[in-house]
Amino acid sequence: MGRRPGRPRATGDPHEQRDTRQDVLDAAAALFCTVGYAATSTRAVADRAGVRQASIYHHFTSKDAILLDLLLGSVRPSLELADRLATTDDAPAAARLWALAHADVLLLTTSPVNVGALYLLPEVDGEQFAEFHALRDRLRTRYDELAAQVLAALAAAGETPATDDVVAVEAAGPLVLGLVESVILRRRAGERLDAAAVARSVADGVLRLLGGDAPTVEAAHSASADLASATTAATPPPPGVQEPAERAPATASDRAPLSASDRAPLPASGHAPLATPGRAPVSAPDDGRGAPSVGVTSA
Repeated sequence: MGRRPGRPRATGDPHEQRDTRQDVLDAAAALFCTVGYAATSTRAVADRAGVRQASIYHHFTSKDAILLDLLLGSVRPSLELADRLATTDDAPAAARLWALAHADVLLLTTSPVNVGALYLLPEVDGEQFAEFHALRDRLRTRYDELAAQVLAALAAAGETPATDDVVAVEAAGPLVLGLVESVILRRRAGERLDAAAVARSVADGVLRLLGGDAPTVEAAHSASADLASATTAATPPPPGVQEPAERAPATASDRAPLSASDRAPLPASGHAPLATPGRAPVSAPDDGRGAPSVGVTSA
C-alpha cells in the first residue's frame, strides 16, 4: 500500500512505499513490549517508525488509542475464528477445540513482538479499554463452551478417566487457556520455540488435559484439516503481528532490532494452520479470561 500524498516521512521522501499507520502500530508494539508503555513517548514511536510525530495524530488521537488498536487486533481475529467454529456443528467438539488451540499457539509464537505482555499493563484497566475487555470476555466464553462440549462428548463416549480425575466443567476453560497461553511466558524467558511443534503439542495437550485418549487426539488433529478450509477467512493481520505463513514481518531498515526474547521462528510448513491473523494474549490475573496469574512487568 502506498503512502498518502502530502505526508512525507521524516526522511523527506514522499514516494516511499510504506503504510504510515501500520508503521506506527509496529513501532509502538515493539517499544511498548520492550521499553514499557509509560516510558514510551509518541516522539519515540515516531522516531522508530520513521515518521514525523505530527503524522501519528492523523491516525490516532492519543497513545492510548494506539494501545487500544493493538489490543483489539490481538483478540478480534481469534474471536472471529471461535465464532466460526461454534457454528460448525458437523465437526466434533474435540476437533474444533484442537483447531482453535493450534491456531492460537501458532499466532502466539510467530508474532514478531510479544504483544501479549501488554495485557498486564496497569493502564489497560482503564475505562478507555473497555471494548478490549468485552472482546476478551467473549473469547473466554467461547473457550469455556468448547471445553465443556468436549467433556460432555468424552463422557457420552465413556472415554473419561476415573471420576476423581475428571476436570470440573467450570475449570476446563481456564485450564485450556492457561496451557495455550503458556507459550507467552516461554517467549519472555527467551526460549526459541519451534512454532509448528509447539502448536501441535499444546493442541494435543489441551485434549489430554480434558481426558481425551490418543485415538481421540489423533482424530481431532485429522478432522481439523477439514475445519481449516471450512472456516478460513481472508482477513489481513492486525497491527504488530504477522500471518503464520508466507508473509514477511513488517519491519523497516531504520528500526532498531527486537530483543531476543521478543523474536520467534516462523512455523515449519507441515500442518496447515487455520488462518486466524494475529492475536498475542497472555496469562494474567483475573483478566476476564480465567488465565492463571503470572508476574510480568510492563518493561
